[in-house]
Amino acid sequence: MGFTLVELIITVTLLGVMGTMVAQLMMRQQRFFQRMSDQAQVRRELRTALSTMPTELRGVSSVGGDISAFSASSLTFRSTIGTSFVCEKTSSSSIDVPPINTARTSTSNWVVTPAVGDTVFALRHDSSGVSGDYWSAHRITAVSAGAGLCLTSVYTDVLLDAGKSRYRFTVTPTLPDSVVTGSALRFTRTARYELAQQTSGRWYLQRKEIQAGQWTQGVVVGGPFVAPAPSGASGFALSYFDSTGTTVAVGGNSRGIARIDLALRAQGQGGSDPSATIVTDSVKLSVAMRNRR
Repeated sequence: MGFTLVELIITVTLLGVMGTMVAQLMMRQQRFFQRMSDQAQVRRELRTALSTMPTELRGVSSVGGDISAFSASSLTFRSTIGTSFVCEKTSSSSIDVPPINTARTSTSNWVVTPAVGDTVFALRHDSSGVSGDYWSAHRITAVSAGAGLCLTSVYTDVLLDAGKSRYRFTVTPTLPDSVVTGSALRFTRTARYELAQQTSGRWYLQRKEIQAGQWTQGVVVGGPFVAPAPSGASGFALSYFDSTGTTVAVGGNSRGIARIDLALRAQGQGGSDPSATIVTDSVKLSVAMRNRR
């Protein structure tokens, strides 16, 4: 039993209509899943940036001069890379610190080993009481390590810490007499957050720092973000305020900054469909400068 030409035409037409409907349904599903994927990616990038920047910025001392340059789209500051204390002051320009892996108590901790060009802040006691405490800034000019440093220090165990490497830092300017054995130390390195355009043409939030007198290549913190815009709707926007809530204008006194407001606007990849709406999301956060001395 065969089919007439009319029946074949009707069948082919129906199959075409059904195929078109199925294709459109699949395309809508693909767009839906792409949008959901972009939305998840956008929120993930925002969380990544929020888990990195505020933690680092809260350790900044604006009064201490940690902020060296600031604008609506970038921030250059001293980032804390480690802490320790003086286990021996060998001269007016040289201090030794305990090992980072002491057996009993962890006294030296850093994300990266302090290097030449970094800044160490030493807590000096110029007079009695808390009001006499002051952080003295010193640039590191030389770094050496050896197991023969701080051997008789009360902060290390003679037997359990034997053979462990300790560090000696030579600094400038010279250390005042009020920096003594037991004085706290804070190691910092100049870093910068800013938006940077990658080869893909998209903008990413990146962090770079100064090592050996040179800016390192930026490390991507998150993205892509909305491109910079003069209207203030950039993917990375910063606002600065003093302790009274008054805006600190760009080019003003960085030591007066008590709060930094961050606005992050991330966007999705957009997928392969140029007509699809690009997913965007934003978040705002205020970071108070904790170390106001």
